[in-house]
Amino acid sequence: MRKFAMMLALLIFAGVQVVLAQTITGTVTSSEDGKGIPGATVLVKGTTVGLTTDLSGKYSINVPSQGRILQFSFVGMKTKEVTIGSQTVINVILDPDVMDIEGVVVTAIGISRESKALGYAVETVSGDELTRSGESNVVQGLASKAAGVQVIGSGGTPGASSKILIRGNSTFTSNNQPLIIVDGVPIDNSTNPTNAGDNPFNIGLEGVNNSNRALDLNPEDIESVTILKGPAAAALYGVRAGNGAIVYTTKRGKATQGIRVTYGLNMDFASVTQLPKEQNIYAQGNGGGGLNTDGTPKPEGTYITADPGPDLTWFTDDDISGGVANSWGPTIASLGMTPVYNAENFFQNATSITHNLQIAGGDDITSFRLSLSNLKNEGIIPNTELNKTSVRLTADHKLSSKIKIGGTANYSNTNGIKAQNGSNLSGIMLGLMRAPQSFDMNPGGGDNYMYSNGVDRRYINIYDNTYFTAYKNPFTDDVNRFMGNFFVNYSPFTWLTATYRLGTDFFSDQRKQIFAIGSMQPAEPTGQISENIQRFRELNSDLIVTANHEFNSNFKGSLSVGNNLNERNFQDLYARGTSLSIPNFYNLNNAAVLYASETTTKQRTAALFFDMNLDYRSMLYLSVTGRNEWASTFGPNQSYFFYPSASLSFVFTELIPENDILSFGKARVSWARVGINPAPYTSRTYFASPIFTDGFTNGLSFPYLGRGGFGYSATLGNADLEPERKTGTEFGLDLRFFNGRMTVDFTYYNEESDKILVNRPIAPSSGFQQIVSNSGKMVNKGIELVVAGDPIKTKDFKWNVSVNFTKNTNEVLELALGVDEVNIESAFVSIGSYAIIGDAYGALYGTKWLRNENGDLIIGANGRPSIDPKRGNIGNPFPDWTMGINNSFNFKGVNFAFLFDIREGGMIWNGTLARMHRIGKTEESGNRNQTYIIPGVKADGTPNDIPISANNYFSNYVGDGGSAAVEQAVFDGSWVRLREVSISYRLNTKDKMPLVQYVDLTLSGRNLWISTDYPGVDPETSLTGAGSNLTGFDYFNNPGTKSFIVGLKVGF
Repeated sequence: MRKFAMMLALLIFAGVQVVLAQTITGTVTSSEDGKGIPGATVLVKGTTVGLTTDLSGKYSINVPSQGRILQFSFVGMKTKEVTIGSQTVINVILDPDVMDIEGVVVTAIGISRESKALGYAVETVSGDELTRSGESNVVQGLASKAAGVQVIGSGGTPGASSKILIRGNSTFTSNNQPLIIVDGVPIDNSTNPTNAGDNPFNIGLEGVNNSNRALDLNPEDIESVTILKGPAAAALYGVRAGNGAIVYTTKRGKATQGIRVTYGLNMDFASVTQLPKEQNIYAQGNGGGGLNTDGTPKPEGTYITADPGPDLTWFTDDDISGGVANSWGPTIASLGMTPVYNAENFFQNATSITHNLQIAGGDDITSFRLSLSNLKNEGIIPNTELNKTSVRLTADHKLSSKIKIGGTANYSNTNGIKAQNGSNLSGIMLGLMRAPQSFDMNPGGGDNYMYSNGVDRRYINIYDNTYFTAYKNPFTDDVNRFMGNFFVNYSPFTWLTATYRLGTDFFSDQRKQIFAIGSMQPAEPTGQISENIQRFRELNSDLIVTANHEFNSNFKGSLSVGNNLNERNFQDLYARGTSLSIPNFYNLNNAAVLYASETTTKQRTAALFFDMNLDYRSMLYLSVTGRNEWASTFGPNQSYFFYPSASLSFVFTELIPENDILSFGKARVSWARVGINPAPYTSRTYFASPIFTDGFTNGLSFPYLGRGGFGYSATLGNADLEPERKTGTEFGLDLRFFNGRMTVDFTYYNEESDKILVNRPIAPSSGFQQIVSNSGKMVNKGIELVVAGDPIKTKDFKWNVSVNFTKNTNEVLELALGVDEVNIESAFVSIGSYAIIGDAYGALYGTKWLRNENGDLIIGANGRPSIDPKRGNIGNPFPDWTMGINNSFNFKGVNFAFLFDIREGGMIWNGTLARMHRIGKTEESGNRNQTYIIPGVKADGTPNDIPISANNYFSNYVGDGGSAAVEQAVFDGSWVRLREVSISYRLNTKDKMPLVQYVDLTLSGRNLWISTDYPGVDPETSLTGAGSNLTGFDYFNNPGTKSFIVGLKVGF
C-alpha cells in the first residue's frame, strides 16, 4: 500500500515537456443564452494537448508547432472545429446537440457508451443532484430521483441505514439490493448487525439502526451516478447482477489552467418530522375508561406509579410499587399535576457541520484531484452522533501516447454513537411513547433522570428510563476503510485498447454495546458488555481488451473480451461479558460470565466475458454480451453458468426528414439472463453449534456447563445447488421534441426470477429437517416513465421540470414441493412477512377479523368482533406506484429548485399505535366519556348496537390486546412530501478578487413538509433496516427528521 500511495503522489508532479509555438486565448459560449461554458474541452486536434475552460468559459492554450485545428466540445453541445491560421484569439459559440443531449454513460464493467446506442434503460443522476439533497448517505440521496428506484430510510438517527431496490424484489431470503460499483470496482454495501452466536431470534427487531456501508463514501466526490436497472443493463456482472447495479463515477482531475481549490461548508439543523399524537388528560394507572354498573362511562381509574422504596433500588424487598405501563388512571388535574410532554422534552434540535476541501489540477499529460472531508453530525436523540472523515486522492498520467495509468486511494473513518430501537426494554421510543403524561422522566433536566444513587427513575420497573438508556447504554462503532484501484490502458493501435484494473475494498468495524448495571434489556439486570469486530476484504481484477473496426462508411463495430476474478472475505468476532462487578467499568475483565462466537466466510468467483456491438449508419445498434461464471458457492456437481444478453436500439428519426416537432426518436428492446449467487456453505453439510429454544426464551446452546458441542446442521447440503436465475425482457421508447426542449422515456419490463432458493422439508428419518433447493419462482412487471422539459428558456430565465413515474407489480408464482409459505424473516407472533403463491412478495400476514359474505365484521354478544381462525394477507408493504416531480428555476444566476416525492400505497403495520391505544396513551384514547359501537352485524344479521367501554374499545379492537386482530393496526403508508427545496446563487468574483473565482451561497431544506394519513412517525421507516428483507414494520421505530441547511462554497 505504501508503494501504491507513493506512486500516486509521484504522478501528480510528473510531466512531459512539449515544444510550444504559440498561445491561443478565447471564450467558449452557448448559443442558447450567450453565457460562457465552464468545463468545455479545448483540444489541439491530432495531439494530446488540451484543457478545459474556466468558470467564465475562458481558455488559454499553448499550441504545438504542428497544431493546425482547435476542437471545442461539451456534453450536450455540438462539437466545433476551427482552423488556427494566424489567429491568436478564437471565440467559439457552441450549439445544443439534440442527438447527444445525454452524452456518454458509464455502463457495466466501466465501459462507456453513447446513450443513443443503448437498447436498455439506464438513468443518470448528477453529482450536483446528489449533493443538493443534503444527505450524507449516497444511497439516501437517490430518493425520488429515478424511475424504478425505491429508497427506504430506517430512521432519522445519525448513520441509520438506507435500503435501495430497483424494480422490486428478485429473491426470497437473499439480498435484494443492487450491486454498488465505484469507478468500475464493486464495493461492499452491507448492513450487518451485532449478533451473538447463541441468539436464536431476529436481532433486527431490537438493537440499533446500523449503517449501510455506502455511508462511507463522500457525496462531494461523486461526479455522476448511473443506474443499471434491468438484467440487460447489468448482465456483464453475472451472478451479482440479479438486482441491477448502481455505478458511482467519481470526480477526477482535469486539464485546467493551474491548480483549483474549492472549500465548502454546510450546516444542517434537524428536528423530528412527526410523532404519534398523545392524550394529556389522564394519568398513569388502571381501571379508567370502563363502565359503571348502570352502563355509563367511567373515565377515571386509580393512580399507580412505580416506587423503589427507601433504598431507591429496583427489585429489592422494600419496593413499594412496580408501577404499570397504562395511562387508564385519573385525570392529571385531579392529582394536582400538570401534563409532562416527555417526547417534546426529550428530542433535541440537532446540528450537523460538514467541511469539504478539494484541490485539483493538471495538464494534457498529468492530472490529479485531492479531497478531504469531515462531518460531525449530532442526533435528535441525546448522546447520538456520527463522525466521518474521508481523504481521497486520484491521479492520471500518460506515460506515452499509447499508455495511460491512473488510480485512486480513498481512506475513511466513520464512527458514532447509536441508540436503542424497536422491541427493546431499553428502546428509546418504547419507553418514551409508553410513558404517562403524569410522569416526568427527567424533572428539572440535567442528570435528574437518576436518583442520588445512580439508579434511573421509572414509571414501571421493567422499562429503562429513556434518558438513562441514551446516556448509559450507548452503542459505539468505529469503521476504518480503504477503497482503492489502479488501472493501465494500453493502446498499441488506434483500433485496439487493453485495460487492466485492480481494485480493493477492505474495512474493520469495531463495535461496543454497553448496558449499565440495572438496565432491563439484557436477560438479567446485572450489566453487560458486547465487543464485536467485523472485518471485510474484497479483491477484484478485470482485464479487458477492446477492438474497434469500421467495415465501411455505413457499418462499424466493436468487440470487448475480458476476464474477472473476485474474492470476498468476511469475519465476525463477538465477545460478551455479563454480571459486572464494578459499575461504570466496561472491560471484559469486569464480567463474571463470558461468551464468545466467531463467523467467517470466503467466496470466490471467476468469469470470462465478451461485449459485442454493431452500429449501422448510427441508426441501428445491436449489442450482444455473454459471461461465463465459476463460483465457489455453486454446488460441487455444478461447474459454471453462462449469462447472455442481447439488445437492439433503432433510432427511427434517421429515416424521417428533419422537423421542428420530433427531434429524436429511438425504440429499444432487450433480453437477458443473470443470476443471484447462493449464500456460502449451503451446498455442503456442515457441523454447527446447536441451539435449543422454546421460541420465547434464549434457550440452551453450546458451550453448555463448560462443555463445547457440535452437531450436524438441520439443513442438508445440496451438491446440485445452482445460482438463482433472473430473465428479463424490456421494451422502451425514447423521444425528444422541439429540438430537445421536451423528452419522454418509456419502459415496459417483465422480469421473472426462477430457481429461487427455498428450504424444502425432507423426511425426518434422514436426520435433517430441510434441504436448500432451487424451487421458487417470482415475477416483476412494470412500467417506468420519465418526462422532462424546459417550458421556458430565455437568456435570463430558465424553467426545467422532470417527472419520473414507476409502477411495479410483483407476484410469487412457485414455491418448493410441500411448502405453502416462505417466512421472509422471523418477525412477531401476531404478524409476519411471507412469500405465498398468488400474493406479492413480502405480504404482511397476520390475524384478521371474521367477516360475512358482504365483508361486514361479525360482532359477538360482548360487542366485539371475532377473530378469523385462519390468518391471512393483511397488506402489501410495497407501493402501488411512486412519482418524483423535480422543478428548477434559474433567473439571472439565482437558482430555485424543489423535489416532490409521491408514494401511493404501501401498507405499514403500526405496532406502536396499537400498543399506545391499548395502554391509553393515544390522543383518541383520551375520549373516555363515551361508549363505542363497533361497525358490523350481529349474529342475526342486524346492525350492531352493543356499546362497549373506551378501555375495551382501545384495548381489544384498535389496540393489541388479546382479543384484537392485527389487521386493525395496518395503515396506508402513502405520502406526498417536499423531499428537497433549495435556493442558491453564485457570485463570480474573479474580476474583483483574482484569488477567489466564485462564491456559492445555498439555503436548502429536506423533508420540510409531508402530507400523509399515517398515524405515527414518518412513514419512511424500517424497523429492521437495510440489512433485512422485512418491510412495513413500525414497532417503536426511531423517528425521521426534517432539516434546514445553509451552504457555502468558495472556488479559488
